[in-house]
Amino acid sequence: MTRQVKQLLSLSAFALVCMVAGMALSYRWVARSQERMPVMVAGKGMEELPPIAEVAEKLNPTVVSIINTSFVKSRARSENQAPFGDDFFNWFFGPQRPGSQRPQDQEQRIQAGGSGVLISPDGEILTNNHVIEAIKGGASSIEVKISSGRTFKATVLGRDPELDIALIKINAAHLPFAQLGDSDAMRVGEWVVAIGNPLGLDHTVTHGIISAKGRQISGPGLESFLQTDAAINRGNSGGPLLNLRGEVIGINTAIRADGQNIGFAVPVDKVKEVLQELRGGRAVRRGYLGVGTKDLDEAFQDSLGIRAGAVVSDVVRGGPGDKAGVKRLDVITAVDRTAIASGEELVAAISSHRAGDAIQVTVFRDGQYRIVPAVLGDRQEMRKAATQEDDEEEEEEAPRAIPQDARTADLEKGYGFAVASLTPANRRQFGVTGDLKGVVVTFVAPRSAAVDKGLRAGLVISAVGTREVQGLQDFYQEVKNAGGSKPLLLLVRSPQSDAQDEAQATLAIPPR
Repeated sequence: MTRQVKQLLSLSAFALVCMVAGMALSYRWVARSQERMPVMVAGKGMEELPPIAEVAEKLNPTVVSIINTSFVKSRARSENQAPFGDDFFNWFFGPQRPGSQRPQDQEQRIQAGGSGVLISPDGEILTNNHVIEAIKGGASSIEVKISSGRTFKATVLGRDPELDIALIKINAAHLPFAQLGDSDAMRVGEWVVAIGNPLGLDHTVTHGIISAKGRQISGPGLESFLQTDAAINRGNSGGPLLNLRGEVIGINTAIRADGQNIGFAVPVDKVKEVLQELRGGRAVRRGYLGVGTKDLDEAFQDSLGIRAGAVVSDVVRGGPGDKAGVKRLDVITAVDRTAIASGEELVAAISSHRAGDAIQVTVFRDGQYRIVPAVLGDRQEMRKAATQEDDEEEEEEAPRAIPQDARTADLEKGYGFAVASLTPANRRQFGVTGDLKGVVVTFVAPRSAAVDKGLRAGLVISAVGTREVQGLQDFYQEVKNAGGSKPLLLLVRSPQSDAQDEAQATLAIPPR
């Protein structure tokens, strides 16, 4: 090998080393610069306005006005209340217009209005259940006016009060109708259009965005509303919420009266789940597991040793979950292998099934995952599903020899609350009724995690962890077992309940 060749090879190797080093340094510089870059959105399509006018023009003919005329025998206002209360009813059902007020009248005629959307050429219309529901104690007739001005008598095909959705039909053909879209695919911030008949103003168009998804507006339940800032007023109820393709992605249902432009719509994907049952006039029999849940906050995570899932706070006796072997303080992590991260997700997963369906519930218990097969009950009969079991009466054990004031001081110092025995005097003082057993909370420190978690004086603690407590002896023993370093998992009941009452909650009280 000549000297020139050796020099050439040496220079090539040196150049390769320099190139690799340069690439490494460049990568680090790019990575650093990316870390310091703000979050930006590309300006693609920002020069174009959304086609709201096209959506309004093409979809307006699919929106109808609904007049519900009810006849009630009593003229007393208390008997003419809307089934959901004045606020909920009047916001969307429209202002009530009483008929003749002559004293000799035996009936009162009440009219209320709402909106609906055609979903088939032969006259199927989606609306809210409360729009077409009769005033309590009366009969009703439903009249529909389409965009051409023609009016029709409507019949009710099916209704789902829990979802507040109804399907009605008019005797017509070759009508313009809207396509049902995909509400799950909608993103927060996307443009939407609402069309309805607010305050009697037919075919009013408003626009806005999806403000949020998965909203719960009346406590945990079936609702998983879309929130929008598109202006919605009385009479909009039952009208469609549309995406920019003109597809129905929600049915407008509720608003916040104390806010501005805070409206809610039932996601159309929820409606599609029950549409065939509504068409067939069948009752919607949703599944029911019979468990109450708490979200897995940090205190529960530390106590139960798991980071994701829904904590079972109580189990209805004799319900489907109880029969399947689900226990309090289990953490439900999946239903049919679909991950569960909260109580709302569990309700949604269970209610998407029907009564009688067999499912597999994945629970985390005592450090292990278990598959629990369960057969769902009927949600409509959930309160009947709970059977009463007779518990053997046990006398309260005598308190331990250590002074009660010392134990109370330690408990207050460690967890921020105090308890006492359920003596007749304490029952009277805190209004504890029935045959509850356990201990009564007598004090909760105002600057403690206990008050933040919802613990209040007068609540009765009937279990710590999975162990029932009959009195102070049992309670303080379980507190001692916790060692003062772990959250106390307390099963609490209202002082007005009794041992057979299923109303209860599990609270995780961390140490101070």
